[in-house]
Amino acid sequence: MKKLIVLSLAVVMIFGFAISGFATEEFAKDVTVAICGHGLEAESCQRDFQQVKIECAHRGWEYIDAMTVRDATQQRETMETLIRKNVDAIVIIYWDMEAVADLILKAEEAGIGVYCVDTELRPGVIVSCTQNNAVAGSLMAYWGLTRLNERGNVAIFSGKWHIMRRRAYAAATLFVRDFPAVELVSEEFLPLVGYEQSAVNVAENWMTKYGNELDWIFSGWDTPGMYASKIVEQAGYTRDDIFITGIDGGSAVYDMIRDGKPFAATVSQPFELYVHTVFEVINQVELGILPGDEGSIVPQGRVIYQMPVVTDEFNVPEPGTSIHEVFGFYGGDPDDPDAWYNWQDAGGPYQIQ
Repeated sequence: MKKLIVLSLAVVMIFGFAISGFATEEFAKDVTVAICGHGLEAESCQRDFQQVKIECAHRGWEYIDAMTVRDATQQRETMETLIRKNVDAIVIIYWDMEAVADLILKAEEAGIGVYCVDTELRPGVIVSCTQNNAVAGSLMAYWGLTRLNERGNVAIFSGKWHIMRRRAYAAATLFVRDFPAVELVSEEFLPLVGYEQSAVNVAENWMTKYGNELDWIFSGWDTPGMYASKIVEQAGYTRDDIFITGIDGGSAVYDMIRDGKPFAATVSQPFELYVHTVFEVINQVELGILPGDEGSIVPQGRVIYQMPVVTDEFNVPEPGTSIHEVFGFYGGDPDDPDAWYNWQDAGGPYQIQ
Protein backbone atom coordinates (compact mmCIF):
# COMPACT_ATOMS: atom_id res chain seq x y z
CA MET A 1 0.00 0.00 0.00
CA LYS A 2 1.58 3.25 -1.14
CA LYS A 3 0.95 6.42 0.85
CA LEU A 4 1.94 10.05 0.41
CA ILE A 5 2.86 11.52 3.76
CA VAL A 6 3.64 15.13 4.66
CA LEU A 7 6.17 15.41 7.47
CA SER A 8 7.10 17.86 10.19
CA LEU A 9 10.60 18.03 11.66
CA ALA A 10 9.99 18.78 15.33
CA VAL A 11 12.04 16.48 17.55
CA VAL A 12 10.47 14.58 20.41
CA MET A 13 12.40 12.42 22.83
CA ILE A 14 10.82 9.11 23.82
CA PHE A 15 12.90 7.26 26.36
CA GLY A 16 12.46 3.54 26.81
CA PHE A 17 9.89 3.37 24.01
CA ALA A 18 8.14 0.05 24.64
CA ILE A 19 8.45 -1.33 21.14
CA SER A 20 9.46 -4.70 22.60
CA GLY A 21 5.94 -4.92 23.99
CA PHE A 22 4.30 -3.82 20.74
CA ALA A 23 2.60 -6.88 19.31
CA THR A 24 2.03 -6.84 15.56
CA GLU A 25 -1.19 -8.75 14.94
CA GLU A 26 -0.89 -8.64 11.17
CA PHE A 27 1.97 -8.38 8.70
CA ALA A 28 1.51 -6.45 5.48
CA LYS A 29 1.74 -8.47 2.28
CA ASP A 30 3.91 -8.14 -0.82
CA VAL A 31 6.29 -5.55 0.60
CA THR A 32 9.69 -4.84 -0.96
CA VAL A 33 12.22 -3.00 1.18
CA ALA A 34 15.49 -1.54 -0.10
CA ILE A 35 18.15 -1.49 2.60
CA CYS A 36 20.84 1.12 1.96
CA GLY A 37 24.16 1.59 3.74
CA HIS A 38 27.75 2.66 3.12
CA GLY A 39 29.43 -0.65 3.96
CA LEU A 40 29.55 -3.72 6.14
CA GLU A 41 32.98 -3.29 7.75
CA ALA A 42 31.60 -1.98 11.03
CA GLU A 43 30.01 -4.51 13.35
CA SER A 44 27.07 -2.14 13.88
CA CYS A 45 26.29 -2.33 10.14
CA GLN A 46 26.61 -6.12 10.19
CA ARG A 47 24.18 -6.23 13.10
CA ASP A 48 21.77 -3.88 11.34
CA PHE A 49 21.81 -5.98 8.17
CA GLN A 50 21.33 -9.26 10.03
CA GLN A 51 18.27 -7.83 11.77
CA VAL A 52 16.95 -6.59 8.40
CA LYS A 53 17.24 -10.12 7.01
CA ILE A 54 15.47 -11.54 10.06
CA GLU A 55 12.67 -8.99 9.80
CA CYS A 56 12.08 -9.58 6.10
CA ALA A 57 12.21 -13.37 6.37
CA HIS A 58 9.84 -13.43 9.35
CA ARG A 59 7.36 -11.08 7.69
CA GLY A 60 7.59 -12.70 4.26
CA TRP A 61 8.93 -9.53 2.67
CA GLU A 62 11.53 -9.12 -0.07
CA TYR A 63 14.59 -6.92 0.30
CA ILE A 64 16.98 -5.26 -2.09
CA ASP A 65 20.56 -5.18 -0.80
CA ALA A 66 22.24 -1.80 -1.27
CA MET A 67 24.38 -2.01 1.86
CA THR A 68 27.72 -1.19 0.21
CA VAL A 69 26.91 2.00 -1.68
CA ARG A 70 29.71 4.27 -0.54
CA ASP A 71 30.10 7.72 -2.02
CA ALA A 72 27.46 10.40 -2.52
CA THR A 73 27.32 9.94 -6.30
CA GLN A 74 26.64 6.21 -5.96
CA GLN A 75 24.05 6.91 -3.29
CA ARG A 76 22.16 9.31 -5.55
CA GLU A 77 22.26 6.86 -8.44
CA THR A 78 21.00 4.06 -6.20
CA MET A 79 18.21 6.20 -4.81
CA GLU A 80 17.07 7.15 -8.32
CA THR A 81 17.08 3.48 -9.35
CA LEU A 82 15.00 2.48 -6.33
CA ILE A 83 12.45 5.19 -7.09
CA ARG A 84 12.16 3.92 -10.67
CA LYS A 85 11.69 0.39 -9.32
CA ASN A 86 8.81 1.75 -7.23
CA VAL A 87 9.83 -0.17 -4.10
CA ASP A 88 7.56 0.10 -1.07
CA ALA A 89 10.15 1.31 1.43
CA ILE A 90 13.72 2.61 1.46
CA VAL A 91 15.65 2.17 4.71
CA ILE A 92 18.79 4.30 5.00
CA ILE A 93 21.68 3.54 7.36
CA TYR A 94 24.52 6.11 7.54
CA TRP A 95 24.18 7.60 4.08
CA ASP A 96 25.09 11.20 3.25
CA MET A 97 21.63 12.64 3.87
CA GLU A 98 22.49 16.03 2.43
CA ALA A 99 23.46 14.41 -0.87
CA VAL A 100 20.09 12.64 -1.26
CA ALA A 101 17.84 15.23 0.40
CA ASP A 102 16.02 16.15 -2.82
CA LEU A 103 15.60 12.49 -3.77
CA ILE A 104 13.96 11.73 -0.43
CA LEU A 105 11.30 14.28 -1.36
CA LYS A 106 11.06 12.74 -4.83
CA ALA A 107 10.47 9.32 -3.24
CA GLU A 108 7.80 10.83 -1.01
CA GLU A 109 6.05 12.28 -4.07
CA ALA A 110 6.11 8.81 -5.65
CA GLY A 111 4.44 7.35 -2.55
CA ILE A 112 7.57 5.51 -1.40
CA GLY A 113 8.29 5.58 2.32
CA VAL A 114 11.82 6.55 3.39
CA TYR A 115 12.96 5.46 6.85
CA CYS A 116 16.22 5.94 8.77
CA VAL A 117 18.11 3.70 11.16
CA ASP A 118 20.48 5.66 13.42
CA THR A 119 20.71 8.31 10.69
CA GLU A 120 19.93 12.01 10.50
CA LEU A 121 16.29 12.96 9.95
CA ARG A 122 15.49 14.99 6.83
CA PRO A 123 12.26 16.34 5.31
CA GLY A 124 10.34 13.46 3.71
CA VAL A 125 11.64 10.78 6.10
CA ILE A 126 8.76 9.00 7.83
CA VAL A 127 10.71 8.06 10.96
CA SER A 128 14.25 7.76 12.31
CA CYS A 129 15.13 5.47 15.20
CA THR A 130 18.31 6.03 17.18
CA GLN A 131 19.61 6.90 20.64
CA ASN A 132 19.77 10.41 22.06
CA ASN A 133 23.48 11.13 21.88
CA ALA A 134 23.45 13.67 24.70
CA VAL A 135 21.82 11.03 26.91
CA ALA A 136 24.46 8.48 25.90
CA GLY A 137 27.20 10.96 26.78
CA SER A 138 25.59 11.68 30.13
CA LEU A 139 25.20 7.98 30.94
CA MET A 140 28.89 7.41 30.34
CA ALA A 141 29.84 10.58 32.20
CA TYR A 142 27.96 9.58 35.33
CA TRP A 143 29.43 6.07 35.22
CA GLY A 144 32.94 7.52 35.09
CA LEU A 145 32.23 10.13 37.75
CA THR A 146 31.11 7.37 40.09
CA ARG A 147 34.28 5.39 39.40
CA LEU A 148 36.35 8.53 40.09
CA ASN A 149 34.40 9.28 43.24
CA GLU A 150 33.78 12.64 41.55
CA ARG A 151 37.44 13.66 41.77
CA GLY A 152 40.19 13.50 39.15
CA ASN A 153 41.53 14.58 35.75
CA VAL A 154 39.69 13.80 32.52
CA ALA A 155 40.58 14.14 28.82
CA ILE A 156 38.04 13.90 26.00
CA PHE A 157 38.15 12.57 22.45
CA SER A 158 35.47 14.50 20.54
CA GLY A 159 34.60 15.26 16.91
CA LYS A 160 33.05 18.14 15.00
CA TRP A 161 30.17 16.13 13.51
CA HIS A 162 26.92 16.31 15.45
CA ILE A 163 26.83 12.76 16.84
CA MET A 164 30.23 12.93 18.52
CA ARG A 165 30.10 16.50 19.68
CA ARG A 166 26.72 16.03 21.38
CA ARG A 167 28.03 13.05 23.30
CA ALA A 168 31.20 14.89 24.32
CA TYR A 169 29.53 18.24 25.02
CA ALA A 170 27.10 16.63 27.46
CA ALA A 171 29.98 15.08 29.39
CA ALA A 172 32.19 18.19 29.24
CA THR A 173 29.39 20.41 30.53
CA LEU A 174 28.93 18.15 33.54
CA PHE A 175 32.66 18.07 34.27
CA VAL A 176 33.20 21.81 33.96
CA ARG A 177 30.02 23.21 35.47
CA ASP A 178 28.85 20.78 38.11
CA PHE A 179 31.78 18.78 39.54
CA PRO A 180 34.39 21.18 40.94
CA ALA A 181 36.82 18.40 41.92
CA VAL A 182 36.92 17.11 38.34
CA GLU A 183 39.26 18.90 35.95
CA LEU A 184 38.86 18.65 32.18
CA VAL A 185 42.53 18.88 31.19
CA SER A 186 42.12 18.40 27.43
CA GLU A 187 39.42 18.12 24.75
CA GLU A 188 40.64 17.06 21.30
CA PHE A 189 38.46 17.12 18.18
CA LEU A 190 39.49 14.23 15.95
CA PRO A 191 39.01 14.44 12.16
CA LEU A 192 36.40 12.26 10.47
CA VAL A 193 38.99 10.99 7.99
CA GLY A 194 42.22 9.74 9.54
CA TYR A 195 40.98 9.83 13.12
CA GLU A 196 42.74 6.54 13.91
CA GLN A 197 46.27 7.94 13.65
CA SER A 198 45.15 11.19 15.25
CA ALA A 199 43.80 9.24 18.24
CA VAL A 200 47.15 7.46 18.61
CA ASN A 201 49.08 10.73 18.38
CA VAL A 202 46.86 12.51 20.89
CA ALA A 203 46.96 9.60 23.34
CA GLU A 204 50.77 9.50 23.14
CA ASN A 205 50.88 13.24 23.81
CA TRP A 206 48.61 12.82 26.81
CA MET A 207 50.84 10.09 28.22
CA THR A 208 53.89 12.34 27.81
CA LYS A 209 52.23 15.43 29.24
CA TYR A 210 50.10 13.99 32.03
CA GLY A 211 51.14 10.38 32.61
CA ASN A 212 49.48 8.91 35.65
CA GLU A 213 48.07 12.32 36.60
CA LEU A 214 45.41 11.60 34.00
CA ASP A 215 42.66 9.42 35.44
CA TRP A 216 40.12 8.99 32.67
CA ILE A 217 39.92 9.24 28.89
CA PHE A 218 36.34 9.83 27.75
CA SER A 219 36.04 8.82 24.10
CA GLY A 220 33.02 10.02 22.14
CA TRP A 221 32.98 6.71 20.31
CA ASP A 222 34.67 3.39 20.93
CA THR A 223 37.37 3.21 18.28
CA PRO A 224 39.61 6.10 19.43
CA GLY A 225 39.28 4.76 22.96
CA MET A 226 40.46 1.36 21.79
CA TYR A 227 43.57 2.92 20.24
CA ALA A 228 44.14 4.95 23.41
CA SER A 229 43.80 1.82 25.52
CA LYS A 230 46.77 0.28 23.72
CA ILE A 231 48.83 3.46 24.18
CA VAL A 232 48.02 3.60 27.89
CA GLU A 233 49.03 -0.05 28.24
CA GLN A 234 52.27 0.53 26.33
CA ALA A 235 53.05 3.38 28.71
CA GLY A 236 52.91 0.89 31.58
CA TYR A 237 49.57 1.83 33.06
CA THR A 238 46.59 -0.35 33.96
CA ARG A 239 42.86 0.22 34.27
CA ASP A 240 43.44 1.12 37.93
CA ASP A 241 45.75 3.95 36.86
CA ILE A 242 43.92 5.34 33.83
CA PHE A 243 40.59 4.01 32.61
CA ILE A 244 38.97 4.63 29.23
CA THR A 245 35.34 4.69 28.23
CA GLY A 246 33.57 4.74 24.88
CA ILE A 247 30.15 4.77 23.29
CA ASP A 248 28.61 2.28 20.81
CA GLY A 249 29.44 -1.23 22.08
CA GLY A 250 30.50 -4.32 20.15
CA SER A 251 32.46 -7.55 20.28
CA ALA A 252 35.96 -6.03 20.13
CA VAL A 253 35.22 -3.59 22.94
CA TYR A 254 33.58 -6.29 25.03
CA ASP A 255 36.79 -8.33 24.66
CA MET A 256 38.85 -5.46 26.06
CA ILE A 257 36.48 -4.93 28.96
CA ARG A 258 36.38 -8.65 29.70
CA ASP A 259 40.18 -8.95 29.54
CA GLY A 260 40.81 -6.13 32.02
CA LYS A 261 42.34 -3.69 29.53
CA PRO A 262 42.35 0.04 30.32
CA PHE A 263 39.18 0.30 28.21
CA ALA A 264 36.71 -0.24 31.06
CA ALA A 265 33.19 0.55 29.85
CA THR A 266 31.02 1.57 26.92
CA VAL A 267 27.47 2.66 26.24
CA SER A 268 26.00 -0.11 24.09
CA GLN A 269 23.60 0.91 21.35
CA PRO A 270 20.60 -1.37 20.64
CA PHE A 271 21.02 -1.41 16.86
CA GLU A 272 18.70 -4.39 16.46
CA LEU A 273 15.95 -2.56 18.31
CA TYR A 274 16.38 0.43 15.99
CA VAL A 275 15.85 -1.84 12.97
CA HIS A 276 12.92 -3.68 14.50
CA THR A 277 11.23 -0.41 15.43
CA VAL A 278 11.60 0.92 11.89
CA PHE A 279 10.17 -2.29 10.45
CA GLU A 280 7.20 -2.03 12.79
CA VAL A 281 6.59 1.45 11.41
CA ILE A 282 6.92 0.20 7.82
CA ASN A 283 4.39 -2.51 8.60
CA GLN A 284 1.93 0.01 10.01
CA VAL A 285 2.28 2.33 7.02
CA GLU A 286 1.82 -0.53 4.57
CA LEU A 287 -1.34 -1.54 6.48
CA GLY A 288 -2.60 2.03 6.16
CA ILE A 289 -1.83 3.30 9.68
CA LEU A 290 -0.03 6.56 9.02
CA PRO A 291 1.84 8.85 11.42
CA GLY A 292 -0.79 10.86 13.23
CA ASP A 293 -3.41 8.13 12.94
CA GLU A 294 -4.78 6.42 16.02
CA GLY A 295 -2.51 3.53 16.94
CA SER A 296 0.54 4.82 15.08
CA ILE A 297 3.79 4.34 16.97
CA VAL A 298 5.42 7.32 15.23
CA PRO A 299 5.71 10.38 17.51
CA GLN A 300 4.99 13.90 16.30
CA GLY A 301 8.66 14.70 15.84
CA ARG A 302 9.29 11.55 13.75
CA VAL A 303 12.27 10.48 15.88
CA ILE A 304 12.00 7.45 18.15
CA TYR A 305 14.77 7.43 20.74
CA GLN A 306 15.63 4.07 22.28
CA MET A 307 17.68 3.77 25.45
CA PRO A 308 21.22 2.37 25.34
CA VAL A 309 22.82 0.61 28.30
CA VAL A 310 26.18 0.92 30.03
CA THR A 311 28.31 -2.21 29.65
CA ASP A 312 31.22 -2.75 32.02
CA GLU A 313 33.09 -5.60 33.70
CA PHE A 314 30.03 -6.52 35.76
CA ASN A 315 27.62 -7.15 32.89
CA VAL A 316 29.80 -7.70 29.82
CA PRO A 317 28.43 -10.69 27.85
CA GLU A 318 30.37 -13.76 26.84
CA PRO A 319 31.18 -14.59 23.21
CA GLY A 320 28.57 -16.76 21.54
CA THR A 321 25.63 -15.25 23.38
CA SER A 322 22.75 -13.42 21.74
CA ILE A 323 23.32 -9.70 21.27
CA HIS A 324 19.95 -9.13 22.93
CA GLU A 325 21.39 -10.31 26.24
CA VAL A 326 23.39 -7.06 26.37
CA PHE A 327 20.11 -5.17 26.65
CA GLY A 328 18.38 -7.50 29.10
CA PHE A 329 15.99 -8.53 26.32
CA TYR A 330 14.44 -5.06 26.59
CA GLY A 331 12.57 -5.97 29.73
CA GLY A 332 10.88 -8.95 28.08
CA ASP A 333 10.98 -12.68 28.73
CA PRO A 334 14.27 -14.01 27.34
CA ASP A 335 12.66 -17.41 26.75
CA ASP A 336 9.59 -16.18 24.89
CA PRO A 337 9.82 -17.98 21.50
CA ASP A 338 7.43 -15.50 19.87
CA ALA A 339 9.27 -12.36 20.96
CA TRP A 340 10.93 -10.49 18.08
CA TYR A 341 14.35 -10.80 19.72
CA ASN A 342 14.07 -14.59 19.54
CA TRP A 343 13.02 -14.86 15.89
CA GLN A 344 15.23 -17.53 14.32
CA ASP A 345 14.63 -16.62 10.68
CA ALA A 346 17.65 -15.97 8.41
CA GLY A 347 20.04 -17.52 10.91
CA GLY A 348 18.62 -15.88 14.01
CA PRO A 349 19.95 -13.08 16.24
CA TYR A 350 23.47 -11.76 15.90
CA GLN A 351 25.89 -13.58 18.20
CA ILE A 352 28.61 -11.76 20.12
CA GLN A 353 31.94 -12.58 18.50
